[in-house]
Amino acid sequence: MTSRLENEVAHYRHWRDQMVIAIEAYKSWLDTNGYADIQQSLRIYDLIESLRNDRMTLAFLAEFSRGKTELINAMFFSKFGQRLLPSDIGRTTMCPTEIFYDPEEEPYMRLLPIETRLRQESVSALKRQAVEWIKIRLNTESREEMAEAMQHLVESKTVSIEEANSLGLWDESNPLISTMLRSGNRIDIPAWRHAMISYPHPLLKSGLVVLDTPGLNALGTEPELTLSMIPNAHAVL
Repeated sequence: MTSRLENEVAHYRHWRDQMVIAIEAYKSWLDTNGYADIQQSLRIYDLIESLRNDRMTLAFLAEFSRGKTELINAMFFSKFGQRLLPSDIGRTTMCPTEIFYDPEEEPYMRLLPIETRLRQESVSALKRQAVEWIKIRLNTESREEMAEAMQHLVESKTVSIEEANSLGLWDESNPLISTMLRSGNRIDIPAWRHAMISYPHPLLKSGLVVLDTPGLNALGTEPELTLSMIPNAHAVL
């Protein structure tokens, strides 16, 4: 299945690259023959940049412990011979995670602190503010270092019910959350709101982006997932 998927995504990348070449040739013809104006050139430039940066987003959705993270591990990290993305059962198992390829930098992981939920900015807006993220370099040549880095995804912190409530992470009617309540009215919450992983896999280099989500019963804690990220995905599994 992966081989067929790789071929299809590679075909899409080839089509995209050919479109860019054709549009650039058209722009050169306009410039050479004196037909181009500033507004037209700007529109063509925006179109070319849009094509170059275009990606296909595939979102994985399921209840907890249904195998979606295991499938992603098998698709992208099988060469390491062990599970890299953690997939233990529990509410703090994973923050929403995007896996893609960034050709501008060496492989990395970026983590958005959970405290940013107290602010008005969306995750999309915060992606443009690099200072808000914790950045970790990934050594793709070391299985041990990769596994250690991925464990950051399951990090949690213990806070009071009041703090969890202010972050929108406390619901006393949710039995799953109530079982995590500790003595002294404290609760474990995810340390991270969102994660972004840049990794040089052929599928990702071709423009595929994978969105790995928490269980469906946890999606309500991050409305942007259900209101923007998932609806804007090209495909949902």
